[in-house]
Amino acid sequence: MPVLFMSPHRPFFTLREGRTGREQVILKKRFMKNIPKPLLLFLCCCLFFQTAAASIEKQPLPEEAAHHILQKAAGIRRPAISLNGTWQFQYSPSHPFTTIRIPGEAAMQGYAIEHDKPYIYRKTFTLPADYSGNYIILRFDGVYSYARLSINGQFVREHHGGFTRWETDITPYVRPGQTNELQLEVTDRLDDISYASGYAHHPIGGILRNVTVFALPPACLYDFHFSTDLDDSFRDAVLKIGYRAQVTGGTFVEYTLTAPDGRKVELAQNRFSLQENENTNELPVSAPLKWDAEHPNLYTLTVTLCNEDGVISQTSHRVGFREIKIDGDRMLVNGKPVKLRGACRHDIHPRLGRTTTPELDSLDATLFKQANMNFVRTSHYPPSEKFLEYCDRLGIYVECETAVCFVDTYRQKNYAPGKSQDDPAFTSRYLSQCREMVKSFRSHPSILLWSIGNESVYGINFQQSWDWVKHTDPTRPVIFSYPGSVGDREKIYDILSMHYQDVNGNIDQWNRSTRNFQGHGIPALFDEWAHPACYTYTTLQNDPNIREFWGISIDKMWAGLFDAPGGLGGAIWGYIDETFMLPEPQAGTAFWKEFARTAKPENYQGNCVGYGEWGIVDVWRRQKPEFWATKKAYSPVKLLTTQIDLFTTGHPLSLPVYNRFDHTNLDEIKIVYNYKGKEKQILSPSVAPHQKGEIILPAHNWQAGENILIQFFSHTDALIDAEQITLGKTARSSSVSENKSPLRIEETSDKIIVKGDGFEIPFCKSSGLIQNATSKGKVIIEEGPFVHLDINLNHLTGAEVRKSASKYQTFETDWQKKELSYTNEGGQVIFTISGIYKTTTAEIKIAISPDGRMKLSYHTSGEPNGYLRETGLSFRLTENFNRIQWERKGYWSYYPSGAFAGNSGTEPLYHKKQAAYGEAPTQPWKSDTHNYYYWADSGADCLHPLTQAAKGMKENIYYYSLLSGKRKALLTVTSSDASLACRLHKQANGQLILYVNDRWDYPEIAWGNYCKTLPATPCRGEMEIIF
Repeated sequence: MPVLFMSPHRPFFTLREGRTGREQVILKKRFMKNIPKPLLLFLCCCLFFQTAAASIEKQPLPEEAAHHILQKAAGIRRPAISLNGTWQFQYSPSHPFTTIRIPGEAAMQGYAIEHDKPYIYRKTFTLPADYSGNYIILRFDGVYSYARLSINGQFVREHHGGFTRWETDITPYVRPGQTNELQLEVTDRLDDISYASGYAHHPIGGILRNVTVFALPPACLYDFHFSTDLDDSFRDAVLKIGYRAQVTGGTFVEYTLTAPDGRKVELAQNRFSLQENENTNELPVSAPLKWDAEHPNLYTLTVTLCNEDGVISQTSHRVGFREIKIDGDRMLVNGKPVKLRGACRHDIHPRLGRTTTPELDSLDATLFKQANMNFVRTSHYPPSEKFLEYCDRLGIYVECETAVCFVDTYRQKNYAPGKSQDDPAFTSRYLSQCREMVKSFRSHPSILLWSIGNESVYGINFQQSWDWVKHTDPTRPVIFSYPGSVGDREKIYDILSMHYQDVNGNIDQWNRSTRNFQGHGIPALFDEWAHPACYTYTTLQNDPNIREFWGISIDKMWAGLFDAPGGLGGAIWGYIDETFMLPEPQAGTAFWKEFARTAKPENYQGNCVGYGEWGIVDVWRRQKPEFWATKKAYSPVKLLTTQIDLFTTGHPLSLPVYNRFDHTNLDEIKIVYNYKGKEKQILSPSVAPHQKGEIILPAHNWQAGENILIQFFSHTDALIDAEQITLGKTARSSSVSENKSPLRIEETSDKIIVKGDGFEIPFCKSSGLIQNATSKGKVIIEEGPFVHLDINLNHLTGAEVRKSASKYQTFETDWQKKELSYTNEGGQVIFTISGIYKTTTAEIKIAISPDGRMKLSYHTSGEPNGYLRETGLSFRLTENFNRIQWERKGYWSYYPSGAFAGNSGTEPLYHKKQAAYGEAPTQPWKSDTHNYYYWADSGADCLHPLTQAAKGMKENIYYYSLLSGKRKALLTVTSSDASLACRLHKQANGQLILYVNDRWDYPEIAWGNYCKTLPATPCRGEMEIIF
């Protein structure tokens, strides 16, 4: 006989008999016919109540609930399925569906989307049959900026945002075991409170982050979070856990805590019964290892949900035992004051735009640590969770920022004015951005503080955001920019956020101010500072050494802030270039700009948009000169001298050192020194954090003029810093030929020619200048010297220079000779040249010696005063050179081998193998011959464009040589006191120019950064060139 039974997980009628499908259908019909009507009615009632009971038992989950993806779930083989990959895409109703990669910007894949015009994403997917009877959650980690979700033709919900995780219980809309269709209508809205398309200079709309579908059993936890509370001695801790629950009978949660070394931690109680809705559990832990940026000790909390039948589900979380406190004007982590040395980071993928990948997240976190940074501001939106996991693991403090930016401040064109701060129609958007950010990420130990808005004007919507965040997470401080816009109202910030103070820590901004990096009795965080010179288009293209010069700024800022008690830290703007190499669109029309004040540079090629090349790395993560400067300036170990004039041979050397770690004694690191090629490790001294001490090197036969390389390594053997110590003072002299044959002078109708062994220097009588000078049989100087003056007239500095400064410059074409004469004195031939550049008169003296030395001096009169950029002499050179070689007194005592502007180096002028627009470069950044943002500069389109390293100025040179092939130098500029600087330049016609400057500055470096601020007059100088 067939057996009839009822089960909550199976069809109501089941025939347990070995029959074919057709036979079972026949038997079922016969069986139903033979059931008496009263019994049939009873069974139908049972079915109804069973279904109703199941419905009551599994209520829909709250719309804004935060869920964790399970590692294990009973009866479910794959608890989570990624929907990343290829989707269908419809640009507009008149366009057919094509394919697109998810995640990633639509614009970066050839779809030139427009603001406020919707476009469609579509994805078909099959849900596993074992998802039946469970909650099914669809997670979007970021969709910019307005989305309407439909599943299998049914509208489900809408969402505003762009960079926060939003999850939807789609259980009623999907069919487990079958194919389902997801459709997402996305619109890049002009009124979005994040303004993310505005500051990207193009519509970034689309599915920018991961898409995942996952299952949760009927009994599950949501809004799960935890925090750690340390006792007054910072020894013992309590792990405080909170969550809400969907409960079925007899359900309980069981915790296992595993130490970093794999040891199980003994817990006084590890099992707790579940209560409907709110639950709190506390786990006392004896003397756990603490988490901080220098000791990122992570425990593993395994959470197992069980009932009387066994395990329902299991997941694990990383736990860092640490406590944050504001104490007056200091921030304490685990009871010790911290200093935050960091940068602002954007998500950016070189081919997919405003998105990221786990590989890039890992690489970025690793590069932060390599650059000695312990802090990142996730500007101007929350990061991916993967990035936070790497910050937890590596030890990086995080300012996690909500996606609200430039409200009623700097919005441009159609985005302006963006006055939503008091508009009740936008309140839900402000709050949802905060809720989704905090609820998703609040358990990460790396998150040090929340930011509720960037460079915005206070309003009630910010007040409500502050109220919600502080109520929900009282364990962390909150920051808001601009704090001064709050006025005299109740503060909505615990930390003073200030942007772009000067190198001395002074700024007045929106009725708030700092002096010496301190202000208003609370910690001051300069979470935008030391802006690299991205706005100086011409300088970046003609003299990329401005990036090396920028290192002085960050060094001065960090040194000043570290010693200021109320200075909490700073974040460089920014970590990575803001450059989007848009392809030619396959749909729509590409456009250049969103900002009214972003001018398209001359000779611009390609469709690249963005703020500019302002990062210490580029979008391909290649390190630029600013990267090494950041590592040096932020070094937590600082030698207080690199020059030892007084020492005793055969005795130990004492080196003063400053421990700028927050939680690390210097005896935890490794110190290695190298003297005369022999490397040895020494015993690291015990110097407490934020204290000064000394390093003792054992006795050696120390000799003046020798160098000692000191290297500091972490416990993982990562290089922290290196310094080169110089013993005594040594005089530097340039090597010249021993030949002292007398000079010969030949004069023709149009030239005066000075001849020596191995060189000839002709002077043109009509111009008074050197023409076609030769060295070792090769023509090296076509014409020169020209007086080179570059002066800002109206004393503007910073970003104003590019748009407002009036310049005075001397040009080769303006030169008019007045007089040329020469004398022969003491074996030297001395020429005197005088002339005029429009209103400026100039006199140049050139003394030529038999050994090939040419000493030049000049002075001018009549030029207007102002801030100088460069003063010196220039020469037109031939194409007979292929390398430069130099030695100089750099700002840092030590540079890695092959550095862009090391203390010594050799670099080729040219690098032929260059990647095309939008392609990944294979060469290091210093070998680029094209600017990857503007793509072209004045010399990039000539036959042989210079590399970045070749055209970047080399400051404070002892010598600067131009070489040809394997020959020795054909021309060398020398300076025994390192008072000169040299740079090369290519004009659009391919002409090679050498600039030799006796004074130079970068007044356009901008945004509070350091410059010398030198008056241009008087213009005079001396230099020496050797043939």
